[in-house]
Amino acid sequence: MKNYLTLCIIGVLVVSSFTMCKKKPNENELISNSAATRNNGIVAACTYTVQPSEWFVDGTNIAAGSVICIPAGARGSLLLKNFKGTAAQPIIVINKGGKVTISASLTASYAFKTQNCQYFKVMGNGDAGTTYGFDVNGGNLGMTMDDLSSDFEIANVEVRNSGFAGIMGKTDPSCDAATWRGHFTMRNVILHNNYIHKTGGEGFYIGNSFYADGRSLSCGTVLPHDVVNVKIYNNLTDSTGCEGIQVGGAIADCEIYNNTVKSPGLTPFADAQNNGIQIGEGTGGKCYNNLVKNAPGNGIIVLGLGDNRVYNNFIINSGAYGIFADSRYTPGPNFQFINNTIIGSALDGIRLYSETIPMHTVINNAIIGSGSGVGIYKRSDNVHLTASNNYINADVSTCKFVNYIGGDFHLLSSSPLINAGANTSSYGVNFDYYGTARPSGAAFDIGASEY
Repeated sequence: MKNYLTLCIIGVLVVSSFTMCKKKPNENELISNSAATRNNGIVAACTYTVQPSEWFVDGTNIAAGSVICIPAGARGSLLLKNFKGTAAQPIIVINKGGKVTISASLTASYAFKTQNCQYFKVMGNGDAGTTYGFDVNGGNLGMTMDDLSSDFEIANVEVRNSGFAGIMGKTDPSCDAATWRGHFTMRNVILHNNYIHKTGGEGFYIGNSFYADGRSLSCGTVLPHDVVNVKIYNNLTDSTGCEGIQVGGAIADCEIYNNTVKSPGLTPFADAQNNGIQIGEGTGGKCYNNLVKNAPGNGIIVLGLGDNRVYNNFIINSGAYGIFADSRYTPGPNFQFINNTIIGSALDGIRLYSETIPMHTVINNAIIGSGSGVGIYKRSDNVHLTASNNYINADVSTCKFVNYIGGDFHLLSSSPLINAGANTSSYGVNFDYYGTARPSGAAFDIGASEY
C-alpha cells in the first residue's frame, strides 16, 4: 500500500445501529432522517485513501479500526478484499469531501463489492454536506457483500440503476465446504438510512432464497449458510424490479422495520417475484412499522420459520393479497399478524396457505376494500387460526384517518377503530406505527395507528 498513512483518528462518531427508535418516519421524512445521520458526520483522519484510479484494494495489511477514505467525485467500480476489523474496532469506509459517485455499466458484475471482509462499515456520512455520501450507479449488482463477508453495516448510501439487486448480502453455497451451512454463518447485517431505486431486481437481497432444499451441484446437494442478527430499517426503496426487501435464511434476530417500500415488482424475472417485502425461507423474527405501497403482487409474503410476527404495517394497493403466508421450511409454532392496516388489496386482505404450522394468530387488523370482499381466507380446515377484533369494511373513509390521501394515517376521534382492539401487550405490540404507546386510551385500537 503505497499511500498507507499513519492512523490518527481525531474522533469517530458512529451511532450504534443496535439502538432501536420506534418513531416511524413517513416516506417524506426518510431523506431528512438520513440527513440527520449525515450531520452527525464521521470526523476522522484517513488511514488509507482510495485513489480514483484504483479499482481494487487488498486490506490484508490494513489494521482493525482503520478509516478508509474515498475522495469526492466520480469513479469506477471498486472491490475491497480481505478487510478484517474487529467487533470493537471495525474498519470504516467513508466518503471524504463530498459525494462519491461510483458508476459501472450494466454488463459489469458489480459497482461495489467486498470479498472475505469482516467487521466493516460503509458509511455515506463522512461529509456534513451530503445526504447520501455514496451514490452507486449501475452494475449488475449495485453493492454486493459476498465471498464469506460478514459483520457489516451500510448506511447513507444511494443505489440506483442496477441490472439486478441494489444491495446484496450472501455467499451462495458451492463445492467449497467453507460456504456451507454449519461452516459459515453471516452475522450482524445492519442496513439503514439507504435509498434504493430503479433496480432490475430486488432492492435488498439478503441471504439465500432456497434455504430448505439448497443447490444441486456436481458435489451433491449443498445448503446455504445461516444469517444471524439482521436489522433493516429506515430505508426507502422505490421502483424496484422485484421485491423491495427480500430476506432468506435469517434464522435468529431478524428485524425489518420503519422502511418505506414504494412500487416494487415492476419488472420481475418470474412469477411471484413482484411483492413488497418477502420474509423468505428460513427467516424468523419481526416485520413491523413498514409502509408498503403499490406492490403488483402481495404486500408482504411470509414463508418463514414460524416464529414470525408481522405488525403495525400499512399495506396499500397490493395487486394480489395484502399479506400472504405459506409453509416452506417452517418448524416454528406461529405466524402472528397483529395491528396491521391493509387497504385496497386486489384480492383477499390476508390469505393463509400454511397448513403445516400449528397456529396463525390474526388480531386487531383493519382490512379495508379488499377486491375479493374477503378479509381473511384459509386454504383449508388444516389451516389453524385464532382470530379476533379485526375490522373489515369496504370503504376506507369509515376508518376516519386524518388525511388518507395525503399519507397522514393518524386517527380522528370519531374512528370506529379506537378502543375496539384486543390487548396485544403479551405479543410485544405496545406501540404503533408512529411510535405512540399502546394503549393510549381505555383499550387498544385496531390497525397500525393508535389514536
